[in-house]
Amino acid sequence: MTAKLICVTGPDGSGKTTQIGRIAELLERGGKHTIAPVTIWDLLLDPSSKGKLIFNEPAQVDRYLSILHPTSRALFLYHCFHEAMELGKKRGANVLLINAYWYKYYATEVAHGGDKQTLRKLAEDIFPAPDLTFHLKIAPEQAFGRKERLSGYESGFAKNRNEAAFVAFQRTAHAVLDELAADLHWIPLDAREPVARLTETIAQAIAKGD
Repeated sequence: MTAKLICVTGPDGSGKTTQIGRIAELLERGGKHTIAPVTIWDLLLDPSSKGKLIFNEPAQVDRYLSILHPTSRALFLYHCFHEAMELGKKRGANVLLINAYWYKYYATEVAHGGDKQTLRKLAEDIFPAPDLTFHLKIAPEQAFGRKERLSGYESGFAKNRNEAAFVAFQRTAHAVLDELAADLHWIPLDAREPVARLTETIAQAIAKGD
């Protein structure tokens, strides 16, 4: 049986990872679903690949990304996510719960100066469309307040990683993501809502689609 694909996407700092963990726990508790969360970092975490890569932690990946052209960087990131999807399928779950998916990386690479048409065609030729996509929306200023540390990637590789750099870069990335959301008809959610309420809203929408 083919696993259902459920995506929780949104910009940096919108709470995607928090929601993925809570939704997985809630759905599995119901006994109807087995969940395989999927994140771009799975190659660094999965026992089958951990320790076999030239990178050991996200900070090393961030430094590598800083030297790449947007198209090269997108190819690398899409590769990481495609492998993460393959790892998720091997777990035999009936739901792949996808964190960000190619959507966030596409929007970020466009903000870095990448060509929209090229980057989108690459992704859509590789990745299947999810059954449901939830879009956590938040202003860049509010997202910054949630960040414990800033990566170069999410700050436009600015020399000074500070609020001004993060917010300015993220405004562009948010606009691209919003454009994609409208085109693909995602379910919009206010990321400022209480965490538990968002979890319940998403879980109910998934249950309705069963």
